Amino acid sequence: MTVLRRGPRNPDGDSPIHQQLLIEAKCIVKRLIAPRGTPVGEPERPYLILPILGQSNAFGMGLPVEPDGLDRPHPLVHQWAMCGPSKGTAVLATQPLLHEIPCKYVGFGPTFAKQLAEDTGRPVLLIPGARGDTSFTPKNGHTWDPADRKTRVNLYQRAVKAIDAALARYPGSEIATVLWHQGETDVPLISGAQYQVKLDSLIGDMRARYGAGLPFVLGQMVPEEMELSGKPYAAIDAVHADTPNRWPLTTFVPGPRDSYNSPDDRHYSAAGQRELGRRMWQQYREMCAEQLADYGAR
Repeated sequence: MTVLRRGPRNPDGDSPIHQQLLIEAKCIVKRLIAPRGTPVGEPERPYLILPILGQSNAFGMGLPVEPDGLDRPHPLVHQWAMCGPSKGTAVLATQPLLHEIPCKYVGFGPTFAKQLAEDTGRPVLLIPGARGDTSFTPKNGHTWDPADRKTRVNLYQRAVKAIDAALARYPGSEIATVLWHQGETDVPLISGAQYQVKLDSLIGDMRARYGAGLPFVLGQMVPEEMELSGKPYAAIDAVHADTPNRWPLTTFVPGPRDSYNSPDDRHYSAAGQRELGRRMWQQYREMCAEQLADYGAR
């Protein structure tokens, strides 16, 4: 378990202890008041599973939400609820999704999932496993490092448990691809070389668990955030972009420009999230055309 540190503090690292405790208390309340998901029946065919892993842009921070318009749910797109009264069950994938704390805004996952369902005719199950301001580097008691056994919450291991539970509940289901969007919090904390080791360990561990041919789709961090933040984003952005050179069946998806919420909130907007989801789908479809045809035939 992570020990709360005292003494000099890296302003980009752990928050002050009182702030960590306040954030955790708020998260507990958010989980307690999370809405119950809309129930779904047993799928007629096995699920194609889509883990959504990473930090805030994977979690979904896009504004505005259009629940009766562009963000209306698709009958074949469901989610494995990660919090609230429906936790540990499949429910309709209504935006905002039920990550380990409930989201309030739009993410890219449902856009990708709707395209996958339409293309194959198969039901799709999202695993909403993201959390904002998280990193491979332990921060505020959270980490994405598969090998970390000391930090209080290992988000990677939590996601794996959810994936395994969904696979056990719905035999014959399989992971279509992993959707990854992360790196901003690690930018001031570790070097590009260190980040590459951690990211590669995560890809390697997932493929050891779920098959050597498991695809990965990596979305680019917000271009304007990288340019305007004053932080050294280039190294981790380069690691993301180079991933297809290190790993087969991976693709790096450039992010849309002029698609963030505001100058004070440089997360992808709702329109930016949907566009990123479309771009992720297009590159995945090109990379995995044969697999998609097989999914549709089964």
